[in-house]
Amino acid sequence: MVAETFLPPVRWLREYSTSDLMADLVAGLILSVLLVPQAMAYATLAGLPPEIGLYTAILPPIVYACLGTSSCTSVGPVALPSLLVADAIAGAEMPAGIAASIIAVEVGLLLLPLGILRLGRLVNFISDPALLGFTAAAAVLIALSQIPPLLGIDAERGGDALTMVQNIHMAIGEASAMTFAVGAGGLLLLLFSEKFGGAALWKLGVRPPIRGALLKSTPLLMLVVSAALVSWFSLDVETVPQPPSGLPKAGFPPFDVAAWSAMLPSAAIIAIVIFVTGTAISKSLAGRQRKSLNTSQEAIALGAAGIASAVTGGYAPGVSFSRSALLHDSGGRSPLASAIGAAIVLLVALFFAAPLAYLPKAALAALVISAVFGLIKPKEMLAIWRHSRTEGGVIALTIMATLCMGVQWGLGTGAAAGIIAFLWFSSLPRVTRLGETGGDTVHFRSVDREGVEVDSMPVLVIRIDRSLYFGNVGHCEDQLLALLSRHPDAECLLIDMRGVNEIDASGIAMLQRLVNDVEEKQLRVGFAELRAPLQEDFDDDRVLCPCPRYADVAEGVRKMRESCGV
Repeated sequence: MVAETFLPPVRWLREYSTSDLMADLVAGLILSVLLVPQAMAYATLAGLPPEIGLYTAILPPIVYACLGTSSCTSVGPVALPSLLVADAIAGAEMPAGIAASIIAVEVGLLLLPLGILRLGRLVNFISDPALLGFTAAAAVLIALSQIPPLLGIDAERGGDALTMVQNIHMAIGEASAMTFAVGAGGLLLLLFSEKFGGAALWKLGVRPPIRGALLKSTPLLMLVVSAALVSWFSLDVETVPQPPSGLPKAGFPPFDVAAWSAMLPSAAIIAIVIFVTGTAISKSLAGRQRKSLNTSQEAIALGAAGIASAVTGGYAPGVSFSRSALLHDSGGRSPLASAIGAAIVLLVALFFAAPLAYLPKAALAALVISAVFGLIKPKEMLAIWRHSRTEGGVIALTIMATLCMGVQWGLGTGAAAGIIAFLWFSSLPRVTRLGETGGDTVHFRSVDREGVEVDSMPVLVIRIDRSLYFGNVGHCEDQLLALLSRHPDAECLLIDMRGVNEIDASGIAMLQRLVNDVEEKQLRVGFAELRAPLQEDFDDDRVLCPCPRYADVAEGVRKMRESCGV
């Protein structure tokens, strides 16, 4: 059982068949078609040479295949962590590759204990609205960061949107028409393929899974065509540097207390982003397959993948939604499919490194820009705005903070805003008077609802609609006393506790004060629908224990009326 928990392949290899292997081979081949160009493009986004993206796509997927619990998760270079790495290493007083390796190790060392101690749920304090706003704003920053290579200008990368725009404006006079033509042509091809490629291939008689494979091969096709045009016609377009042959020497980055300490805050942010987005993607795919997902084991797998990437010349890997969805749609049966894709990337790095020098930087920029459009989800943000103006405000605040202060401050602001919004909601529990609904069956509903008759006197029935804790007991007590003051003819107070799941010490103290105060005014207090865990708390309390308790509100009203002689 322990082996199955920490080494998931022990479980799925028992039922693995030849047909599963063939399916994984096909899915891995299809995955590599998208993985190779994305790996190089995201490495340039991170401010690193393209070959480092290839290194990041080799060992991390294999490590994840040994430790991860999702069968269709693609681990490797991803846009959002790449942007965070770029910001972190931009001001580092050391070579970019070493700084990126240090961050990858620190990310791994942060995620490993998170999984081992089963503390993965802590990152759930980043709300969905905050994450939506952060990823949308980060997508804008990613696109802005790719405008200079798309135009062929040398503009310094900025940490916020305004600085990026200013730097681009200052260098716009140096733009190359030929570079822009290559980049814009590649971007249009990618956007056209995404928008109309599926329908066009369907009309031509191409059916899944071949249709999906062809669509996902568009980025690779675009890079090959761009490189061929630049090479054949000797176009004056900047290309990526000649990558070194073979693989880098394995080993940990040099340890220096000052350097590692300087990278640690950025590594913490990157670790959170990798884990939150990665588990969200894996959960989505697990839901499609009706499988469970162990989030703590996912933290262990992603942490180990980060360390493995660092020691083999890569940077912090994440989980790609587009590549994971491709694995799922291509019929991948196990994590071995992702490992097969990594093996193909290894072959590219070993034997096809030289042709990479023909890749135009503008084409890689076009690939990054086309990929980040999926990070902006206006329909989901609009739905949240319609549901709650407060949570919609969290989205807006997170977007503004990320654009104006950068990705690291933006995520922190969004997380804080989400927590503050939750605390604000929970601090204002609904406390309402109940009345009877009309009809043959007696039900008690809020008097604010239409068709509710307020005829329970001399029993005043009040419902509390939220668990009680130190942050909301003051408001709850004020509302209870306000309702009591408006009904001086009440002889009994019945509190409906069906909406109260938990009560902390402050909540117990508030109820004790309420019981003591109203008993001095000769007002009897009872509780209805008290949940079993709270029954024990009431039994142990000398003030609350004598108060009568009823199975439901109707029974409580009837018996309290009888005690009053009604």
